[in-house]
Amino acid sequence: MFSGLWHGMSVENAYFCTTMKKFYSTGLLLLMLFLPTGSKAQKPAAVSSEVQQALLHFGDRQDAKSARQFLALLHKENFTEEEISFAAATPRDTLRAQVWYWAAEYFYAAGSYQEARNYALMALPLLKQGHDETMLADCLNVLAINNARLGRYPEAIDYARQVYNLDMKSGDEERISMSLNTLAGLYVSARQPQEAEKYVVKGLEMARRSGLEHRQAIVEGMAAEMYHALGRDSLAADYAEAAYEKEIHLGRTHKAMIRLSQKAAALIGLKRYAEAEKLLTTAIDYFREHGGQQQSLAISLNQRGKARLALSRSNTDGDRCLHDAKADFREAAELLAEMGDRYGEMHARQGLYECLYQTQPDSARREMDRFIALRDSLYDMASAESLARYNAEFGNDFLHEKISVERSMRQRIVAGILTGLAVLCIVIVLQLRRARNYRMKQQQRMHELMAQIEDSRKKPAPETPKEQDGQHEQPQQEGKQEQEQEQKQELELDLEQAQQEGRQEPSAANAEFLKNTNAVIHRLMSGGQVDTASVASELCLSTSQFRRRISAATGLTAANYILMIRMDEAKQLLGQYPKYTINEIAQRCGFADNAHFTHTFKRIFRITPSEYTREDATHGRIQGAGCDASAQ
Repeated sequence: MFSGLWHGMSVENAYFCTTMKKFYSTGLLLLMLFLPTGSKAQKPAAVSSEVQQALLHFGDRQDAKSARQFLALLHKENFTEEEISFAAATPRDTLRAQVWYWAAEYFYAAGSYQEARNYALMALPLLKQGHDETMLADCLNVLAINNARLGRYPEAIDYARQVYNLDMKSGDEERISMSLNTLAGLYVSARQPQEAEKYVVKGLEMARRSGLEHRQAIVEGMAAEMYHALGRDSLAADYAEAAYEKEIHLGRTHKAMIRLSQKAAALIGLKRYAEAEKLLTTAIDYFREHGGQQQSLAISLNQRGKARLALSRSNTDGDRCLHDAKADFREAAELLAEMGDRYGEMHARQGLYECLYQTQPDSARREMDRFIALRDSLYDMASAESLARYNAEFGNDFLHEKISVERSMRQRIVAGILTGLAVLCIVIVLQLRRARNYRMKQQQRMHELMAQIEDSRKKPAPETPKEQDGQHEQPQQEGKQEQEQEQKQELELDLEQAQQEGRQEPSAANAEFLKNTNAVIHRLMSGGQVDTASVASELCLSTSQFRRRISAATGLTAANYILMIRMDEAKQLLGQYPKYTINEIAQRCGFADNAHFTHTFKRIFRITPSEYTREDATHGRIQGAGCDASAQ
């Protein structure tokens, strides 16, 4: 009889075992996700008669007093942290919205999902009329969770999406991470864990940015569920362990036990059955001892049944393990059926089937029929289409968000470039202005020194060179040497006097230094090699030392000072020897060619050498001569 019945069930069993592999991979989904969301509530063991009576009384009266009585009972049972009160003049719609919302939270926490859904539907339109979008989002979240528990996935997805939109509008990263967590749980429970990953990743990012440890623990718990469903159990175990450590640190022992159950599910996936059984026993003992943990207890029993069933196949004490597994699955099925949790019950029926199909085939068939009925009621085509449609829409939301981020980044880059260009332009303008001011100061200083030299100079009587054979006669050698020596001495005295007039406290060292410098410049002029480096070398100084000393003594750069001496010499020669050619004057002042000399002279005195000779012949001086600070 047994063999015949088993043969008849073989085809069905093959299909069922294939299906079971898919369902077993999500043993703890929705465990952490769908906890009371509107408050930091304590989970009631069951709906008390006092609360039910208070609700009926409010339904009859619908006044502030009856509302306060109902909410006072919730606070008395430690369901709410603070007692909520209302003024006598509170509008009736506000009272009804508040009472029915908290009733939905209360019934959900007690495992009465249909009652919770009914009260949330009553509160929803009233909350939509108000301005508290946070409580509206909480109510929508309760509807999403309860509909998922009742297998109404199209509705659950629709409500979850509304929650997400409100949370995105608020910009509250903690709430956004919660709504993403809910969406991820819905996809995991709908056997689409691969679609849940982007929600989990985004939720983890938001939770970490919020800096709230309890929120991170919740999303890490969902990550453990999702990666377990994807078969990546090592990663799932790591996330569950991280969540467990946070819960212990926060002192939330009940949540820590849930994390142990999640880690045990991952260990089962890794075939570490004995470790998983030990963790689950710890969690189950805690849930039994503290009461009011029926759902967590039932799901943990399902998981321990699975670990014991696996141990029965490889353990010498296989019969005992199989018997214990059957007891775990049966207790879980009864608890979950009582709560109306069809999803959890489906997993319990699945485990019972595996325990019974070899020894009690009739009972196994009944469990399989129940499993199939639950599965079909949970996962119909409408649910799949709804999830797929929302996944596409949510994917578009992510795409738009990514585009927005990239656009913002491009705008910041462009703004940065424009700002950099603006700063660069300002720096260039400031540098140009600084250079212009510097040139003007140098020009003014040169003009002052030239004027001082001009005023203090005592010109000797000009000697006109004699012409011989069509050429200019040169002075006699002795007279020439005496004249040049006299001019140099006069120039040195003039410069020294100019320095004394231009600087408040000239030092003897500076005067001696300038005297030596002027002598070197005059000596090097005739050779054509009269530049800063050559003068510095003749004075046995480095170029930088020479520049510093000239600047300290005169306020001019070294190049401008040398140029000033050369131009002064040119002016004196042009005035004393009007019959000298421009080329001869240029060579005597150290210029290699006539064009360069003429250009420099005009730049300094705003007049050409030829024009200067004519002007000097007429007026004896330069009219309106200026100076330019630019060096050679």
